Amino acid sequence: MKISAIISEYNPFHNGHRYLIEKVRENGASHIISIMGGNFLQRGNCAIADKYERAKAAVKGGVDVVLELPAVYACSSSERFALGAVGTLEGCGCVDELAFGSECGNIKLLGNAAEIISQNNDVERLCRELKKQGLSHPRAMEQAVRKAAAAMGDDSISDVLKNPNNTLAVEYIKALHSLKSNIQPFTTTRIGAAHDSEITDNRFASASAIREMILKNDNTYSLFVPKATREILSQCIENGECPSQFKNNERGLLSILRQMTACDFARIPDVGEGLENRIVKAVHENNTVSEIITAVKCKAYTHARLSRIITCAYLGITKETASIAPEYIRVLAFNGKGTEILKTMKKTASLPIVMSPAKDISKLGEKGRKLIEADLCASDLYGLLTPDIQGCGKDYYKGAVRI
Repeated sequence: MKISAIISEYNPFHNGHRYLIEKVRENGASHIISIMGGNFLQRGNCAIADKYERAKAAVKGGVDVVLELPAVYACSSSERFALGAVGTLEGCGCVDELAFGSECGNIKLLGNAAEIISQNNDVERLCRELKKQGLSHPRAMEQAVRKAAAAMGDDSISDVLKNPNNTLAVEYIKALHSLKSNIQPFTTTRIGAAHDSEITDNRFASASAIREMILKNDNTYSLFVPKATREILSQCIENGECPSQFKNNERGLLSILRQMTACDFARIPDVGEGLENRIVKAVHENNTVSEIITAVKCKAYTHARLSRIITCAYLGITKETASIAPEYIRVLAFNGKGTEILKTMKKTASLPIVMSPAKDISKLGEKGRKLIEADLCASDLYGLLTPDIQGCGKDYYKGAVRI
């Protein structure tokens, strides 16, 4: 048995995701685990469809087990996102490989970039200096690595950080090193439309382009997703459960923001250096979330970072909660092969396995309860972002789905 893992969002599951699964199988994986962001994701947006529906689409698309990446990690910067995901996979105790797509498709190059960032003290120092000059963290890191790589006579290393999937891949490798994990990284070249591109390429389109089609009620999206995804999304749309978006509860979100003080914002991850004051000012002077983000956005504060901050404010996620290391493994969906993985995990896992919060929350300590309660709250608040308001408290009793 060779178990490979994929860190994902599946928002929604599309042909590019299926292609990666095929490549992982070709590389010898007999079983595949995917750890997936739940109802709120890394760019600070809500998922277009409920986590269970997206997990079902992933299993029908070739994954054997889908685990949930807790909201405190799923809504984090790329570094914490990677550490939370890799830490959870390490807790399974049976994962052999971590697979991911990248623009360069070169694991050695990605590994060299990760090593420079992790081990070269000058990189971190220069990155901090560049951020003080107004650069965002991604751009500051790119320039810092470029300088360090040039000193080593290798300009190709820093070039990888120009592309988003390469950057995330580097964070995965850094997380593996940080946790002293024996999980081996594997990458394949990403194909099709570029990340966040509106351009479609044959059977492939970016998840953001597909979401735009769905939001516009453009059925062209069906060309770029597997049949199972199309059927699941169609049923969710018919039931008023999809597509979800913050606009469906913007007044509720604004009411939360307007009640928050600078001290409240300062407790949220990624807020510091006076940013809380800028956010409060923008909240008081603007009437939409988009206007608030535009008012605060600058070179140092990217749209994605500000969107994450707003999302964490909506969900009540604080720096204290976000700093908790993985405490459990929550299963969303699985198939027959997934049953084999779960049987293995029962013997190897160093973290408790949660199949249903109602049945398994007693296994968790205080920190674990804080993490899962944040997810349960996130599910309740997500139910206000769907076309038709969804019931409250369902996630507590929901069990993992056998496909």
